[in-house]
Amino acid sequence: MEQNEKRKIIPHDHGYGTMRLLEFMPSEKAFGEAADIFAQLSDATRLKILWLLCHSEECVNDIAAAVDMSAPAVSHHLRNLKQSGFIRSRREGKEVLYRLEDTAAACLIHRMVDGVFQMKCPRTAHRTDWMCEREDESELKDISQ
Repeated sequence: MEQNEKRKIIPHDHGYGTMRLLEFMPSEKAFGEAADIFAQLSDATRLKILWLLCHSEECVNDIAAAVDMSAPAVSHHLRNLKQSGFIRSRREGKEVLYRLEDTAAACLIHRMVDGVFQMKCPRTAHRTDWMCEREDESELKDISQ
């Protein structure tokens, strides 16, 4: 809670530690950024593309064929996902290949997507946990702050 922000008072104390919890409430900006992330995931086409890129690296034309859309329409969705920090691209010859970004936030999204569809990622099926390749607890703590 910022110092110049007024301390929030709740009308009833039911003994659940709500007043203490409010000291750690994220800022309005943080809630806005989280809402933007969920907005990106609320589009069925972007979610389908993201699911595909969680499990493989693909070019625009292959993604377009997989989701039955035009390449320009897929490119629009890829641009949104890239701006959100969920995916990254790399050039290989004349093609640009897309895949899930290798950040803790993207790994959490990957786990969430797989959990929603009740599947275990084929790339990490040999693992007993749901951690991504570079995901560790220190990165997860950074996200939650």
